[in-house]
Amino acid sequence: MRRRKGAGISEMEAGQDSFLDIVSNIVGVLIILVMIAGARTRELPARTNTNSGDNFAPQLQQSFEIFAEKSQTFRSAQAEVANIGLEIEHFHGLTAARTQERTELTALLGILQAEYDLATEHLSHSEKQSLELKRRIQEIDAKLAELDRTRQWIEQNRPQATVLENLPTPHSKTVEKNEAHFRIKGGKILHVPLMALFERVGPEVRNRLNANIKPGELTGTVGPIDNFTMPYRVIIQAIPPGGIRADFAGSELIPQNDQLGETIQEALAPNSEFQRRLMGYRQDIYTITFWVYPDSFNTYQVMKKHLFGRGYQTAARPLNWNDPIAASPEGTKSQAQ
Repeated sequence: MRRRKGAGISEMEAGQDSFLDIVSNIVGVLIILVMIAGARTRELPARTNTNSGDNFAPQLQQSFEIFAEKSQTFRSAQAEVANIGLEIEHFHGLTAARTQERTELTALLGILQAEYDLATEHLSHSEKQSLELKRRIQEIDAKLAELDRTRQWIEQNRPQATVLENLPTPHSKTVEKNEAHFRIKGGKILHVPLMALFERVGPEVRNRLNANIKPGELTGTVGPIDNFTMPYRVIIQAIPPGGIRADFAGSELIPQNDQLGETIQEALAPNSEFQRRLMGYRQDIYTITFWVYPDSFNTYQVMKKHLFGRGYQTAARPLNWNDPIAASPEGTKSQAQ
């Protein structure tokens, strides 16, 4: 380390000497120029003896002006060289002071290291272990602090989590009877009187049957009940000898006003039409079936959660946009959960 420091100072001093040499050379050149100007001035009368007196005076004046200008330049250069010399002396003083200070600090560091080595040599084995444990504790504390800073950064910068709420889903079972039907379309919930309309089909068909009826298809419409009518189809078959048989072929529910219903906020209110209808269906007897259109599955999930909290089983019957609520012998039964 001392050799590299010494080498650095020698290189700096060599650079400063080179700079002084350059300045001295410039000053020397200026002196030579002044001497040449003076020589030309002395020779000027001899060269102009043949000239007229009128031409000699301007040339002499011009030579004196050049001499004055060069003299001023020479004096300015001398002053600048003197200032640079003072700065170099000041720099040398600072460099010597810093070098002395570094030497003293290096010596002090060596003394302290020697004292530390001597002190540790006299420590007992347990004391050395204690020092080692303290050192390891400091390292662990530093790592814990780093982990704590990392945790805080993660908590401050982590993205908001999307909460996925999961409802318990037991095994589904087929609904055999006691269904209450609701339609969800356009985000609105509307009661569907499916069973009440079915109950009207049987008496109406029996009233229309007589001995003169021919085999074929019998159609009709029942309702309206709660905004819905239900067109139906019945197949009439002849049964020997001379009897007839009526088989249900299918039906559709047609709303008279397709915009009726309650929003989810209205339906969940305590005195809503949905809550009033729900009071007529016991949890241990009825399954709540929703006929759901493609724009309302989110609404169905909210209603399912609400009814699950109240102890109801629910079933969903998805529909396409243009599909009406329909029933037929070939249809499937609802699957309750």
